[in-house]
Amino acid sequence: MPRVVALVGPTAVGKTAVSVELAQALGAEIVSCDSMQVYRQMRLLTQSPTHAQRAQVQHHLIDCIEPTSVFSAGEYRRMAAPIINRLLERGKNVLVVGGTGLYLRALTQGLCDAPPADIRVREQLWSECQDQGSTLLYNRLRGIDSAAAARIHPNDVRRIVRALEVYALTGRPISSWWRQATAELSSGQTVVVGLSRDREALYQRIDERLLQMVYEDGVINEVRQLLRLPLSKTARQVHGLQDLEQYLAGLASLKDTITAWQQRVRNYAKRQMTWFRQTPDIHWVELSPDERPWETAQRLLDVIRRNRIEQKLEVGS
Repeated sequence: MPRVVALVGPTAVGKTAVSVELAQALGAEIVSCDSMQVYRQMRLLTQSPTHAQRAQVQHHLIDCIEPTSVFSAGEYRRMAAPIINRLLERGKNVLVVGGTGLYLRALTQGLCDAPPADIRVREQLWSECQDQGSTLLYNRLRGIDSAAAARIHPNDVRRIVRALEVYALTGRPISSWWRQATAELSSGQTVVVGLSRDREALYQRIDERLLQMVYEDGVINEVRQLLRLPLSKTARQVHGLQDLEQYLAGLASLKDTITAWQQRVRNYAKRQMTWFRQTPDIHWVELSPDERPWETAQRLLDVIRRNRIEQKLEVGS
C-alpha cells in the first residue's frame, strides 16, 4: 500500500536538500507543508526549493498563491488533501515536507469547526492578559478545560486566548471541538520524521543563511519588488520582509537590520521545535555537522522501514 512520510523540523535545519534525496529513494513526490512557500515572488525570503531541485522531484504547493491573497491552514488542507489522495491513487508515495506545524496537524489531526474570532471577546481577554498576566488566563483555562490546558503551553498566550474565546462564545470547551475534527491522513498511513540539530549549530546556520541571502542572493531586490504590491496580511508575515522594509525606508542600518532579522528567525526556530516536541509520534533524527543530504536520507530510510515493521507487528498482534 502506498504510504505517506512527513519530514518536519525547524527552519534552516536542512529539510529541503534531504527531502529531495529521500523522495528519490522512496519514489515519492513532495507536497510542501510551509505556510510561506505557497506564495509566488518570495523564492529567496522563503528559501523555496531551487529550480534544479524541483526538476529532480515533482513538488506541489510551492509558488502557487499570489502574495496579495490571504492563506490559512484551512485553505492548505483543502488544497493538499486532494493532491495527496490523487498521488496515492496513482500508486505514488508522498513526502510531506515543511516546518509549519499547524498545517501538518490539519492533515493528521484535522481542524476544529469552532466559531470564528469575536473581536470584542478577544480584545477583552488580551486586555486581561496585559493587566494581570497570562498565568491567570491559563489557570482559568485549566478550570474549564483541563484537556485543552494539557495540550497548550502555559506561555502560549495566543492559543490560551483562543480557547477561552471559544468557551465564552459557545459554552463548550475547545477540546470538544477538537474531538470533532477529522484527519485526512490516518496515523497508520503516515510516518512522521523530524530533523534536528544542536541548537548552536542551527543558530549558526540561520545566521549564515541570512547573510548569504543579503550579500549574495539579492533578497533586498526581491523585497523591493514585493513592496510594490498590496500584500495580504498573511504574506506580510514572511520573515525578513518587515525588517528589510525598515531598512529600505531608511529607518535602520543594514547591520542592525540583519541582526534583528537573525534574532527573529532564531526565536521562530525555537518555537517550531517547541511545537514539534509536543507533537506525538515523531521519530527524531539529529544531524551531524558534516553529514551530507544523501547520508541523512539513508538514515531516514532505516527509520521509516523500522516504523513500518513495527506497525505491521501491531496490526498482526
